[in-house]
Amino acid sequence: MIKREYWPTHEWQKSEPASVGMDQGKLLNLEQMINSQYRNINGIVIIRNGFMVYERYFNGNGPQDTCHVASVTKSIISALIGIAIDAGHIK
Repeated sequence: MIKREYWPTHEWQKSEPASVGMDQGKLLNLEQMINSQYRNINGIVIIRNGFMVYERYFNGNGPQDTCHVASVTKSIISALIGIAIDAGHIK
């Protein structure tokens, strides 16, 4: 289990991807792929080990903009419940 020195309150602390074991080059490739092939993505935020390592918005969107997520919420909740069951938090 990862021990965090803080817990986010109003905002996440930021960190460079390399400092949490991520490849900055792969993130740049991701951004290029989104710009060229996935024009319907509004934004991506990556949190790793409790730190925000990547935050980008596309197509004129920003952190304060909202977007319709349709049925995505069901998939996320289902995954989180599975993780909680696997970790023993839910029996």
